[in-house]
Amino acid sequence: MNVNVFDRRAVIASLLALAVMVLAFLGAFIWLQYQMMLTHDQSLYNSLQRELQLRQQFDEQLGRDELIRGLKFRNRFIDSDRYLMLWSSEGSVLVGDLQQMPGGPAIFEAENDQVRVPLADGSHAFLVRRRLSDGATLAMSYRDVDRMAIAKSLGRVAIALMVALLLVGVATVLALNRYVLDHVRDLAGTARRIMRGQMTARAPGRQRLDAMGELTTTFNEMLEQNEALITGMRTVTESLAHDLRTPLMRVQREINAARQSTDSQDREGHLGNAEQESQRALQTFNALVDLARAEAGFSRDAMENIDLAELVRNLVELFGPLAEERDQRLSVKISSIMVMGHRQILSQALGNLMENAIKYSPAGSDLRVIARWNDDDGLPEVVVQDSGPGIPARAREQVLQPFVRLGNPGEPGSGLGLAIAAAVARLHRGKLLLEDAAPGLRVRLQFGLG
Repeated sequence: MNVNVFDRRAVIASLLALAVMVLAFLGAFIWLQYQMMLTHDQSLYNSLQRELQLRQQFDEQLGRDELIRGLKFRNRFIDSDRYLMLWSSEGSVLVGDLQQMPGGPAIFEAENDQVRVPLADGSHAFLVRRRLSDGATLAMSYRDVDRMAIAKSLGRVAIALMVALLLVGVATVLALNRYVLDHVRDLAGTARRIMRGQMTARAPGRQRLDAMGELTTTFNEMLEQNEALITGMRTVTESLAHDLRTPLMRVQREINAARQSTDSQDREGHLGNAEQESQRALQTFNALVDLARAEAGFSRDAMENIDLAELVRNLVELFGPLAEERDQRLSVKISSIMVMGHRQILSQALGNLMENAIKYSPAGSDLRVIARWNDDDGLPEVVVQDSGPGIPARAREQVLQPFVRLGNPGEPGSGLGLAIAAAVARLHRGKLLLEDAAPGLRVRLQFGLG
C-alpha cells in the first residue's frame, strides 16, 4: 500500500472538512452579529421614541413655550450626543439647526418615523420623529459610537476564534493523520516480517476502543489464524513423514516377502501383516488430519448448538459394550447442557478419551463419564475418569503433544488421542485438564463461553 498517497488523501479530506467547519462557523457568526446589531438598534430606537413621547406630554401639559425653552436648554447644556429639533405645522424651524443635527436631512427622506444614517467618522446617527397634536413635528438625532465598538469587538472575537479553530483543526488533522499512519506502518511492518518468515510476528497491541484498535486486533487474529493453518499443515506433513515412513516400509517389506514366498500359508501371513500395517498407517493419517483440522480451526464455521448430554449419552452407548467385554463398570452422570460446538470432531475427541480410559484400565475396574457445569468457574465440561496407571504430574503437559506415548512402544496407537482432544478443546475456546484420580486419570474437556 502506498502510504504517501493515503497520507495526501487523508490530509485533503480533513482540510475540506475543516474548511466546511470554518464556513459554517463564519455563517453562524454573521447571523449572530446581525441579530445582535438588530437588537441594539431596536433598543436604541425605543429609547429615543420614549423620550419624544415624554416631550409630547410635556408640550400638552405645560404648553409650547415651555417645550421650546426645555429643548433649547437641553441642546445647549445637557446631552451633546442627542440633538432635538422642532418644526411648526407650517414647516418653519422653532428649535435647532438642521445643519448641526447629525444626519438630520435624512429624517425627511425616511418613509417611516425612524432611520439610521452612517456618518463619515464611522459612527451612526439614529433619527426618530413624532407628530404633535397641532401638526408640529418633533425630531431627535442620536450619534451612536457603541454600534461601531460592538462591531469591532465582535470582529476581533470572530478572528480570534477562527484562528483558534484553524490551529486546533490543523493540529487535529496532523495528529489524526499521524495516528492513522502509525497504525498503518505497524501493520505494514508486521506484514513484511511475516513475509520474511517470522510467522509469530504481530502488530503492536493497543488497548484502545476505537476503529484502529479494532483493526489491529482483527489483523492479529487473522495472523494467528494463518499461523494455525500453516502450523496445522506443517504438523500434518512432518508427522506423516515421521510416523508413516516405518509402517509403509513394513508394508513394502511384507509385500516383497509375500511375492518371494512359495508357501501359500506363509504368503497369506505376510499379506495379513501388510494389511495390518496399512490399517495402522491409515488410522494415523486420519488422526493427523483431525488434529490439523482442530489446530487450524477449520471446523469453527461448522459449529452449532449441541445438546452435550445427548452427545455424551450416544458415545456411552457406543463404548459401553467395549467396557462390558473387559468386565468394567461404566457409571454415567449427565446434566442438560447446550454448547456451541462441532458435533463430529467433538464426538471423535470424546470417543478417544473413552477408548483410552477403557484400554488403560484393568478388567473389573470402575469408569466414570460426567457432563456437568463446573462449580468453580461455571463452565461446561465433560469428565472421563479411569482406574488405570494414570499420568505423572511432570508428564501431563508433555503427553498433550503429538506422538508422545508413556506406555510400551509396541502397543497399538499413534500417540495422538490426547493431542487431538487438547486441540478440540482449544477449538471450542476451552482447555483439556489432566488430574490425578487416585487411582487412575481424570480428564476434563472444558468448554469456553465465547
